[in-house]
Amino acid sequence: ANTMWAYATLSVRPSTELLGRVERRAGVLMDGFNPQDLANTMWAYATLGVLPSTELLGRVERRAGVLMDGFNPQDLANTMWAYASLGVMPGTELLGVVERRAVASMDGFNPQAIGNTMW
Repeated sequence: ANTMWAYATLSVRPSTELLGRVERRAGVLMDGFNPQDLANTMWAYATLGVLPSTELLGRVERRAGVLMDGFNPQDLANTMWAYASLGVMPGTELLGVVERRAVASMDGFNPQAIGNTMW
């Protein structure tokens, strides 16, 4: 998560080889990702304009479903913004848990989080 975040923050697109290795490693470590790791990973891909593999997207969605109760408003906003920016429709299960979490945590949303989530 931090590797992709750093590249995105620097506006430097990683090589194809590095992207492939990061995706494979993220897949192996996905069970250890926390909500911020997931949100940062998706944000980084979207910021770089790089579409994650179908396999990685599936792993992110499954892990997000497990961890959704731990997502804060910024995690939700960044994740949904990333999907929208990439032009990827999240699965119906992910959309459902995101909506339930957003409703439950709406008091913690600031204007930017509302805008990014509704993007």
